[in-house]
Amino acid sequence: MSPRAAWRLERLGYNPVYDYAAGKVDWMAAGLVTVRADPSQRTALDGADRDPPTCSPEDLVDHAVTTNPGATFVVVNQHRIVLGRLRANTAGTSGQTRVEDIMEAGPTTVRAHEPLVPLLERMAHRRVEEVIVTTPEGELLGVVHVAKEHTAMR
Repeated sequence: MSPRAAWRLERLGYNPVYDYAAGKVDWMAAGLVTVRADPSQRTALDGADRDPPTCSPEDLVDHAVTTNPGATFVVVNQHRIVLGRLRANTAGTSGQTRVEDIMEAGPTTVRAHEPLVPLLERMAHRRVEEVIVTTPEGELLGVVHVAKEHTAMR
C-alpha cells in the first residue's frame, strides 16, 4: 500500500515523497524514530552503549589493547559493518598479531527495536554479558551490557 500512499501524497503536492520499500520492521530495526503504542517500553537501542570500543580487522592486537585495556572490541570495517569481536582476554597472543587472525567472527547480534527487558532476561539466563545491536544491514549501533542494564533498572 505504500506505493499508492506515496503517489497520493505527490498528487496532493507534497514533495519530495519517498516510498520506504524495506518496510516498517526494517525502519524500526535500524533504530529510527517511530510512534509506539507504549512509549515506556525500552528497546535494545535504548539500553545500548552507543559508542563501544571498536577496531579494524587490520589493526594489531597491541594497538587495540593499549587504546582501551580490558575492553572487548567490536571489529568493524570502514562502513561500521560488524565483522567480529575481540575479547578482552587476549592473553598469550603476540601483540603483533592482526585482530582479524584472532577475532571471534560473526558474533550474534540483535536489532534496535527488540524489547530490552526480555533481551536482558535471555542474556542473564544464557550467561551472556553483552550483545551487539546492529541495523538489518549489519551496521553497528551499540552494545547492550547486561550488568550495566540490571544495575540501571533497580
